[in-house]
Amino acid sequence: MSARSVILRDALGPESLFAARYAYNASGDVEYIGLAEPGSIDSQPKWIIKKIVYDGQRRQVASLFAGGRIKFDQVWDARESATYQ
Repeated sequence: MSARSVILRDALGPESLFAARYAYNASGDVEYIGLAEPGSIDSQPKWIIKKIVYDGQRRQVASLFAGGRIKFDQVWDARESATYQ
């Protein structure tokens, strides 16, 4: 990623430069967030996937990443079966 892209990402937030996907749990809370380069297909290993963990009062208590790392190598369609750390 170029220095200009990093500056823009930091100024505008990651979703301004990436395709974003959201998946919700039964309570209607965001459970998974995925980011990839625009044009990426959900079945390709080109995603960073974050899982948000909530407590019993629906407060966010942790953020975990698929594969235990922040790397564009996950498949959005396989988010529920991924290992998170």
